[in-house]
Amino acid sequence: ATLDQLGIDHEVALYPEAGHAFLNDTQAGPALLRPIMRVAQIRPDPKSAVDAWRRIDEFLDRYLK
Repeated sequence: ATLDQLGIDHEVALYPEAGHAFLNDTQAGPALLRPIMRVAQIRPDPKSAVDAWRRIDEFLDRYLK
């Protein structure tokens, strides 16, 4: 709401299925900790990542010409 009031161009996307590290291509971290990382939802999410990377690229193209 504040960004709207200030007239600042913005876009917010939520990825409810995505956890931390969802932009990674592969599971990161030590193999020993991966079961804990899965429970903590620290994992790639290819479906969300495709849309997020597209949005990131569009933002950079728009503002960093």
